[in-house]
Amino acid sequence: MKKMKFFSVVMVFALSVFLFAGCGGSGSSSSDSSSSSDSEQTYTQDFTLNNQTGIDIYELYLSPNGDDNWGTSLLSSGTTIPNGQSVPITFNTDVQDQYWDLKVADSAGGSVEWTKIDLFTVSEITLTIENGTPTATFK
Repeated sequence: MKKMKFFSVVMVFALSVFLFAGCGGSGSSSSDSSSSSDSEQTYTQDFTLNNQTGIDIYELYLSPNGDDNWGTSLLSSGTTIPNGQSVPITFNTDVQDQYWDLKVADSAGGSVEWTKIDLFTVSEITLTIENGTPTATFK
């Protein structure tokens, strides 16, 4: 009887050690890997930009809808988008917003904005200025 009781206690202890060791190890490593991947997530929202504005575009900015922080131009220094030209725009961001505002600037620094562009569904944007009003069409 004593042997059976001793054997039961040893088995419960061994099982407890096994369970606690297994839970602790997988829980912390899973937590570490998920927080690491969340902070490094990049969203690709590329599109083709057709410039039909009547002006050459010297600077191009995107900002989450309603945010006035434009950051740096998506165009490399010295790069322009001439009127009538189409160019692919590569836009990778850590912000997962669906709607974005777009701003372009000409050589004199004048700028025009288009708001609430759905970059989740748009693959092509054609910018125009009609009677002084910026308009855009989407595909």
